[in-house]
Amino acid sequence: MTGICSGTGLAYIEGPITGYRIAKSSYGPLNPLPRSAGAPDRSSWSRFDTPGSTVYLAGDRRTAYAETLAMARVGKDFRDAVAFAARQFDLPVEVAQKMIHDDWTRNGNMVPGWLPANWRDGRLMYTLRINEPIRWVDLTAAESIAALNRHLGQTLDDAFGIATITLGTLAGEDRGATTAIAEWLREQVLDDGNYAAGVRAHSKYGGGHCWAYWLRRQDDRLGPDPVRIEAEAEIHRNDTDLTYVLALYGLECR
Repeated sequence: MTGICSGTGLAYIEGPITGYRIAKSSYGPLNPLPRSAGAPDRSSWSRFDTPGSTVYLAGDRRTAYAETLAMARVGKDFRDAVAFAARQFDLPVEVAQKMIHDDWTRNGNMVPGWLPANWRDGRLMYTLRINEPIRWVDLTAAESIAALNRHLGQTLDDAFGIATITLGTLAGEDRGATTAIAEWLREQVLDDGNYAAGVRAHSKYGGGHCWAYWLRRQDDRLGPDPVRIEAEAEIHRNDTDLTYVLALYGLECR
């Protein structure tokens, strides 16, 4: 079921939902790092984190891999280190890259472009089901973008220099802005008299959708939230969705 909240103008989707989450088996899928309300720097937070606990789910397995493995792609830090070594030691880029690769491996760092076997061995793909018919703010809808501009446009312009809230804002890297939006959304009472369970948004890497679920009961010490673990599966090298994302990102997996 979908609709528009008469009070806020936000578009919503009504659950239940099923989603996928990759997590370390030692922690399980429902133990995210709680965020502090007084944190002066939110740059390390995830997109729709708020003070309290937030769990992220992907709408399909391929999107779960795409979201999780984005950190393993060759990024700016690695490219800069290779370029610096090549300049300093007058080496070909390929030689400098191998030198940095070996150095990072010795120091126990995950080398960009490589996914070690122990990454797979220590994690599971969880299938989670949130059964209650609760509402989720739909951040893929034009109505929600318009509502955010009405309610938060001036605030975000003053605080972050964002003149207009767009899908680009929601998928962007300004964690101050995205978490401020999430914090406001978490506090809104919708026209059914309840708070939203969380938000649905586009994966910022393209493809499917993601869900951010705010663990209100856990945060308020009222007991577990209504999430059921339907399945947990080992991650194998020949998994077709994993293989697709590895090729998409140019990664190799041991």
